[in-house]
Amino acid sequence: MLHIITRTCDKASIQSKRIVNKTECALRCVNSVLKNMENLEDVDYHIIDDRSSEYFRESLTKICEESKQNVTFDFLGDRDVEGQNPHAQSRFSVKVAYDYIYNLPDEDFVYIVDDDHLHYPDAIKRMLYTWDYLDHMVNFINPRNQYRKKLWSEGVSDEETDFKVAQFEGRTDIDVGIFPQCFVQMFPYDKNETVDFYVRPCIVLPTPTGYYRTTWYTHETFMLKAKVFKKHKEVFDKLQVTGTPAAGWEGDTISELWQEHVRMFMPLSPSVMHMSVSRDLPFTWRPEDAIQLWEDNKTPYSLPENSDLNLKIEEITL
Repeated sequence: MLHIITRTCDKASIQSKRIVNKTECALRCVNSVLKNMENLEDVDYHIIDDRSSEYFRESLTKICEESKQNVTFDFLGDRDVEGQNPHAQSRFSVKVAYDYIYNLPDEDFVYIVDDDHLHYPDAIKRMLYTWDYLDHMVNFINPRNQYRKKLWSEGVSDEETDFKVAQFEGRTDIDVGIFPQCFVQMFPYDKNETVDFYVRPCIVLPTPTGYYRTTWYTHETFMLKAKVFKKHKEVFDKLQVTGTPAAGWEGDTISELWQEHVRMFMPLSPSVMHMSVSRDLPFTWRPEDAIQLWEDNKTPYSLPENSDLNLKIEEITL
């Protein structure tokens, strides 16, 4: 079973240089998830909306109802946010999301995705398939190869080694996750002013759906099994106060898991397009791709005044 969870909010964006209108962005991104669900089985979609406008909530409800997909809502009510910055205000819906996740069956998949990620067709289906492949590579193929090296180091003949490896049934139990964005700051290029911080050694693996690399950093969008959230609850709970003086950010909370406890992978060809600021667009992308994906996910409730896509090519030309 796959559970997709999105936190939505159409209020003033934390990102002041967003390339699209936030209200329109959230509607189209949800629509892209709903389209992906058409080719999935055993999937549900839980949307947690945090005090959005009446127009947005009505449009969101209609889009989901018309999709005929299995969607549930949690519309959060007003609360006292006086004195809180936008980061702190957004953390309440994070708590609601993780409380929901902590009650899911251990072996179910969880894909928690922000409301500004526009999905390519069949992106989520490919993510599930790739997760299975990478889990097999990490927890079975790699241990088997290590076993082969051990036999060779002991002087075992090639013929006997092949026989023993064929009988080998050992596997490890390393948790695997997928971050669907091709995060541009993770690559060295002339205009990357954060290269000394973000760019670190990685492992690149070929998969049936394209090349993937390990990553030490992610945003708050990724796919894991529910048991991983429960196992590392104390770390995920820190996200509930991210953006306040009491805590840090993804780089010193969940990203510590990706470095020590979870093998997190990122595609070199993205499964999503992060419609935030220009510098967050994928490393491998073309302007026409962004325009086409944006137009393909237009909804019957899209307003012309909200539909502009402001790509600043000069900021993202490598």
